[in-house]
Amino acid sequence: ALSLRRSRGGGGRGGGEGRYTGTGGYRRGSADLDSTWYDGAPAGLSAEDGALHDAVTQAALGGEHQKVLRLAHKWDQAGLPPDAAIGWATVKAAAARGVWEVGAAMLNDLESAGVPLTPHHFECVLRACDRKARWQEALALLGRMQAASLRPTSAALECALRACSKADQQEMVEAVWEVLRAEVANPSAPLRPPMRTYNTLMRALSGGIGPKRVDGARRRGAEQVLLAFDEAVRLRLTLDETAYKHALRACDLLGEWRRALDLLDESRAAGAPADVLSYGNAMSACARNGRVGNVLQLLDKMRADGLQPNAFCYNSALIACTRASRLPQALSILREMEGEGGVEPTTHSYAALLRACSGAGDWRTAVQLLRRMERLELKAEAVHYGLAINACSRGGEDGKIMSLLREMQGMGLHPDVATFTTALSVCAANNQLPRALSLIERMYSLEVAPDVATYNVLLQACDRAAKHTEMVGLVQSMPKLGVEPNVVNYNTAIRALGRAGDLKRVAEMFSMMRSRGLEPEVSTFRAAINGTCDAAVAGLLELDAPLGRLREMRELGLQPDVAIQHSLLSAAAADPQRHAAVESELGVDAEAVMAAAAEAHDRRGAGRGRGWRGRGGR
Repeated sequence: ALSLRRSRGGGGRGGGEGRYTGTGGYRRGSADLDSTWYDGAPAGLSAEDGALHDAVTQAALGGEHQKVLRLAHKWDQAGLPPDAAIGWATVKAAAARGVWEVGAAMLNDLESAGVPLTPHHFECVLRACDRKARWQEALALLGRMQAASLRPTSAALECALRACSKADQQEMVEAVWEVLRAEVANPSAPLRPPMRTYNTLMRALSGGIGPKRVDGARRRGAEQVLLAFDEAVRLRLTLDETAYKHALRACDLLGEWRRALDLLDESRAAGAPADVLSYGNAMSACARNGRVGNVLQLLDKMRADGLQPNAFCYNSALIACTRASRLPQALSILREMEGEGGVEPTTHSYAALLRACSGAGDWRTAVQLLRRMERLELKAEAVHYGLAINACSRGGEDGKIMSLLREMQGMGLHPDVATFTTALSVCAANNQLPRALSLIERMYSLEVAPDVATYNVLLQACDRAAKHTEMVGLVQSMPKLGVEPNVVNYNTAIRALGRAGDLKRVAEMFSMMRSRGLEPEVSTFRAAINGTCDAAVAGLLELDAPLGRLREMRELGLQPDVAIQHSLLSAAAADPQRHAAVESELGVDAEAVMAAAAEAHDRRGAGRGRGWRGRGGR
């Protein structure tokens, strides 16, 4: 609870401590109040004071708010207590001019003078607070009304909602919402708010779904908007175009495509036809779920309604195609957009197309789209190059990756961590460790923090260059560089060291892993066994080493998978007697294991496609 002290110079009334007040809400149309309260000066005034009183009321009735404030100040300086007319004129003027302090002080003075306060007095001061986004004062005013057993009007609650929203106080918006709910549920005389009140509420709640919010907060804000919409429906309020717009925007963010389509139909039936933005929100909700057919149907319906789809609508169609992995259809929509649609593609349009190319590994189309952006004088951003580079990676076109990286850096664009990691994977694949290390240095110079996937690719580069000492040092230094190694990183190092026959360092990796709070998983033992099996086949180790790891994992309650069984059986294949012993120890049928391993290999091959390159998979 806050308080506002109003001090005065000169004689008359002394200073008095008042309660904190709020933000305005008086609306024009209160002629009945004006005629009641502006009914002449009180008895006992001097001729001069009576004339001043009449001047204040006449200025108020004429809407001369600045004059009212000036004359009311003169009245105050004369030490005259306010009556109902002076008080009403002042709070009205304070509302119109946004001087919440004056309105708040007048509430205190009226109370001290014994003039009864009404919800309309508070509404006016709430309006002033609304104008200045004085959310704390607005909430204090509502609290003061409650303490005085005065119930807020719908307009007063709207002012409080707007004040809190303007100040980005989403929790306080919800607090005012609770007051509204309580008033609506009042058993003796429930408040009957107009649709305008719920539109104000939904707009205030929409502040929680702005682009500056984190995803979790945005989702919650959208969910709250739909809850408010549902409340308005239950109250049987007449839903208007604004209400449907708020609900459709929330559906867009939440990806609730079915409800978005239903809302479009409902708005048409209610005589509130959707505009381009509403259609765009519905399309975007469908696009988030890859509902290409629904998006295209909405495009047709828009045209039937006499609406011209804009870039937002077409971009939703492109995004839907991307989510559904339909690159050819996305390119067709681009041509339609530029042709009969007459809409210029935006950078968002090309980002959607490049994302489709990335998913399909279509590096040629990705590069063509970048060149097309140049011709259209659309400035490509880092995200566009990053997607094109990823398309090259998935398409197996390593040569283009480095040239695109140089090109984007030449344009002053900074690659993100995923783009750098893709470029590093090219270095790893081509045994270019020095180049990979220079890229890492470049990342740090640009303040792009490597992640565990980046380091995993660097570990792979060390492995290909047989730099096992450097690999161990890299894993050890990762925590100091702000990146905690994960199971995948340890697995990569363990497999490489096992393949090199370095059992001592393999054991060190297991110990290091445990010291960092990570317990070896099946994948970790798979890395150790597969690596040491490779070393055994190469004659660097005896098969006893991987078999020892097999026994260790079983002691921990872990069972070998098909990949482990296949590695051990393959390593023993040259010695029939040893092969039989391994088969017996595993307790499996060798032929069944080989068949299962071949099937798994085929599935992985089909899933990866040409040029697939993992970012640190197990």
